[in-house]
Amino acid sequence: MNEVAWTAISAVATALAFVAVAWQSILTRRALAIAQTAALDTARARLDNGAPAVTVRLEAPIWPPLAGTAHGMPCNPWPRGHNFHFPNQEWEPTVLQAVAVVENLSGRRVEVRFDGDLIEDQDNRPVPATTPVLVPAQNSATGASGEHRVYLQRSFSAKQLAENYEARKAGRELPHRVTGSITVHDDRDNGVEDTWSLTLTGCPLQPHENLGSVWVTVPHHITEGTGLRSLQYDLLPPRRRTYWVSRRGGVELGEPRTAA
Repeated sequence: MNEVAWTAISAVATALAFVAVAWQSILTRRALAIAQTAALDTARARLDNGAPAVTVRLEAPIWPPLAGTAHGMPCNPWPRGHNFHFPNQEWEPTVLQAVAVVENLSGRRVEVRFDGDLIEDQDNRPVPATTPVLVPAQNSATGASGEHRVYLQRSFSAKQLAENYEARKAGRELPHRVTGSITVHDDRDNGVEDTWSLTLTGCPLQPHENLGSVWVTVPHHITEGTGLRSLQYDLLPPRRRTYWVSRRGGVELGEPRTAA
């Protein structure tokens, strides 16, 4: 066999060896990724099993919408038949309000933090619910659970609510909304932290059928029910869970890497 043939055979053998090594590397990376995913899944399952049983729910929003007051609390409904004449009354404040309930069903206390448009009523004045609170554990003797209630609340001008109506009519996202988040964890450094995102928005005002530049509260409908149908909200807000290797150290449990 001549030299050219041997060179060709050698090149083919080298290429096959390279392919074999590369394939073996791919198989190794895939095996490591599978093992890593299994380990992370096991760690998450362990943290899930030890997580405190806490629920967050939103009660149905107050309807009809409330009239804003100088002190902010308490808020009362607009008088029946109240109309908003634009532009003279477009700045009149209307409050969207719902009660958010944190319920601790576990056997230990949990810390709860609030962000956004979440408030509490203190002596008929709205106070931002930004200070962490400790929600007591479930009372095994009575079956009662720890509970904390706050208001998801914000005041909007009639003009802003009219802008929501126009946005919905045009198929756009509603620009004005009430938003907040509730974050809960227990005292474990290697544990979980749950965050619920709350949103309340909608189009509680609509144009008067016959009078131009006049807006009215969405009326009751014989088949569709109360004007509450004009609002958007989740009675069971979505939850996001964070898994901590060390909450104090700010080290999260990593996500598995996808093998190439």
